[in-house]
Amino acid sequence: MTARVNVKLGGAMVKYAPEGKSGSSHAIELPEAKNVQSVLDVLQIPEAQPLMIILNDAMVARPDYNSTLLVDGDSLSLMPPIQAG
Repeated sequence: MTARVNVKLGGAMVKYAPEGKSGSSHAIELPEAKNVQSVLDVLQIPEAQPLMIILNDAMVARPDYNSTLLVDGDSLSLMPPIQAG
């Protein structure tokens, strides 16, 4: 069973929009591995990319990307980290 996840790309993360698509909001279908890391893999976001991820209003820490499972209809926001200065 596939899971359809709504992904919002914030700020400079729009450069990782699915191939041939523009804008910041995208629906991604995941056929198998349904975790946060699988979305990053589909979008080809490098592991070294500084990133802040919010899943349905809750932050997801980098060590939890593989263990945080997604279900159909989840909302995932990917954005660069906020920097103060």
